[in-house]
Amino acid sequence: MAKSKKIVLFIVEGITDEMSLSLILSKLIDDSSVQFHVINQDITADFNSNSQNIIRKIDGEVKKFLAQNNGLKKTDIKEIIHLVDTDGAFIKKDFVLEDLQKLKTFYTPTSIVTNKRDLIIERNERKSAILNKLYQTSHIGRIGYKVYFFSCNLEHVLHNNQNTPYEKKCLYSYDFVDRYVNEEKRFVNFLSSEDFAIPGDYKETWQFIKTDCNSLNRYCNFHLYFKS
Repeated sequence: MAKSKKIVLFIVEGITDEMSLSLILSKLIDDSSVQFHVINQDITADFNSNSQNIIRKIDGEVKKFLAQNNGLKKTDIKEIIHLVDTDGAFIKKDFVLEDLQKLKTFYTPTSIVTNKRDLIIERNERKSAILNKLYQTSHIGRIGYKVYFFSCNLEHVLHNNQNTPYEKKCLYSYDFVDRYVNEEKRFVNFLSSEDFAIPGDYKETWQFIKTDCNSLNRYCNFHLYFKS
């Protein structure tokens, strides 16, 4: 009997992340079984998350994935790949601007405009501390772990739209799959585009995204996964 392939487990925030990437990644990573676990929230920005408990919380999500797939064990997982949005988390609080007329938080290349300034500042402080912890973490629950960022968010990188309405995210996902399915090498080339792929190694890309307003701008380091 053929031995089952080990799992590359992608942890993502929402269903459109899986819709955009799962089929393409399954074809690219053909020596492993690509599986997605959708958290349905930004675990790095959740008010109950902090740099002290985030490793335990992600380990809990891995356990949820295993529980949802009866018969799987941690030893079946080859590695955990966590894809996150930066959401401008590393900017100075001076660049968080209050506008009480704004119904939703709005991102620009140089600012976050919101009607909840204090909450966004607090979120950024907590989220940046969590991301600092995660990118320096190599294993969770004895499984290899890496976190890659899409800045300011997934749609910003894939579609050059920083403030995508929720109702358009699915349409963008379908379009993206249509464009790159069976064109997986072109997808890797796209991720490596000089428009947003940061040069340097893993640590250097994280140092870059933490600088100035870079976490608001269109940058990504996921291309490094395909060079490892």
